[in-house]
Amino acid sequence: MKRLIIVSVLSIFMFVYLNAQENSNGKTITSFSELNVGIAQLTSEYDVFPGVSYLWGKTVVDENNFIVEYEAGFALPTIITGKVGIGKKFDNTHVIVGLRPYPFNLYFQASLMSGNKGYWIMSVEYNPVGSDSFIFFESRALFNIGYRWYLNK
Repeated sequence: MKRLIIVSVLSIFMFVYLNAQENSNGKTITSFSELNVGIAQLTSEYDVFPGVSYLWGKTVVDENNFIVEYEAGFALPTIITGKVGIGKKFDNTHVIVGLRPYPFNLYFQASLMSGNKGYWIMSVEYNPVGSDSFIFFESRALFNIGYRWYLNK
C-alpha cells in the first residue's frame, strides 16, 4: 500500500510538470514508438525471466536541453507498462532517470547510436522497495535494450 501511494504522488507530480513543459515555448516535442527486449532478475537472485515490450511516447526537450519523457504500452509478461522520466540532452545523447509505475522500478536510460529513422536505447532498472502482494510480477532488477522509431521529427 505504501508503494502505491508513493507511485501515485510521483506520477501526479510528473504529469503536472509535463503539462507545464508542453505549454512552454522553445521546446521540441518528438513522438516515438519503441520495441524493447530484456531480462529481469526476479525476487530470487537466481531467477531470471526474459521480456519484451512495445511502447508509444513523447520526448519533450526545452531550450536548456532538459528532457521530460513519458511512454506507455504493452509488455510480456506484465501485459501493460509505462515509464516517466526526466533528464538531460548532451549533443545527440539523452540521459534519463525515472520511474516505471508498473512493475515498479526506478530506471536509468541512455540513448545510443542514432540513425535517420530512430535510435537505440539501453536502460537499467532497480526495484528499491521490495514486493507487494497485489502485484503478480515483480522484479528486483531489469536490463533492456531497444530501438525507437521517430513518429515525427
